[in-house]
Amino acid sequence: MLTVKTIVENTFAVWGEAVSKEVGDNYSMENSAVVSKLPYASMYFMSTVGAGYDLSGSEMGINPSIQIDIYTNGQRALTKAYEIDEISHAAMLSMGYQRTQGAELIQNIDPSIKRLTSRYQRVIGYGDNL
Repeated sequence: MLTVKTIVENTFAVWGEAVSKEVGDNYSMENSAVVSKLPYASMYFMSTVGAGYDLSGSEMGINPSIQIDIYTNGQRALTKAYEIDEISHAAMLSMGYQRTQGAELIQNIDPSIKRLTSRYQRVIGYGDNL
């Protein structure tokens, strides 16, 4: 049975395995403004809202919203960010998520750091799996 906890854990595990090939162990599930080592990728679960209910109020489905941020610097920083985003995107598509926004270049205080942000959603219903 899928719970919010298992959805978060499974999604992060699949995505983390994919992006770790490009960023090493520099990925997390934190929405942090401080990044110590680049390249870096983060997956942040923004919300998990109900997508349907029965008459007794039980959830029949949920709709998780996820934000993914990719940070790079150095030579070809923006190119490298898009390359990592492509791998991240493929991992999310493999689990049935759809990109609803992005990849958007977000300006940083330090212009040498490039940040791409994407948002994803997926409806997960009773009996579904990841």
